[in-house]
Amino acid sequence: MTDTTTRLTRLRTRLLGAAYANADFWTQRTALLTDQALAALADRDPAAAEDLAHRHIDPDFLNDTRVLGAAIQAGIDTSHWEERRDKIRDYAREADWLNSGTDPDTEAKRLWASLYDHYPAIAQALAAFLTGLPPTWREDLFTRTYLFPAPNGPAKPQLPGPETAPYDENWEDCPACTEAQDQCRFHKGVSAGMDYQADLIKTLLADHQATEYVQQRHSELEASAAQSATTDTNTSTTQ
Repeated sequence: MTDTTTRLTRLRTRLLGAAYANADFWTQRTALLTDQALAALADRDPAAAEDLAHRHIDPDFLNDTRVLGAAIQAGIDTSHWEERRDKIRDYAREADWLNSGTDPDTEAKRLWASLYDHYPAIAQALAAFLTGLPPTWREDLFTRTYLFPAPNGPAKPQLPGPETAPYDENWEDCPACTEAQDQCRFHKGVSAGMDYQADLIKTLLADHQATEYVQQRHSELEASAAQSATTDTNTSTTQ
């Protein structure tokens, strides 16, 4: 049976599927906004939208000339781009730069021997930490999300790329986020903290019982702090 689905429909299906099913907030948002832009283009120029979808699904080789040409055509200043890319590449460990003969087990033994020889106390603490990890440590540490299962097989974990220090506080220019092609763990933690704080504020605004509890608890803490200060003052005077 011949598939008559247009490339534009295929691309929009992928974008909307990513916006609906992906676990990462920024990926969801980017996919949805891209789909909206593509839909607007399709309303204005269906042929151009179909051509764009065709070039996305069947891509040709991408080089600097094409990217810089499009940026210059858009009136964007690209004078700092090369410096920024060099900075990111200095931090990022690109897979094609690694020695293809590097063996993970050999490298792990080398790192452990170096740590044991130069920092034995840290090596001991690391060994104690690793032995205390739960049985699910592999999934907890290295699995970010799960892909859709294959027709005749189980779902395979999608492993995140390595994240390199330093974690830049600038959300727009963080080498770790760039390397992971996602939010790094630092910025994910910041987002989670902001969401948690927002939920607490909403709860306090809407739940009078929670507000009374917080006020009561705050009064207890103030009283406890005042009592501790008084005790410390009396002890100092006695001595």
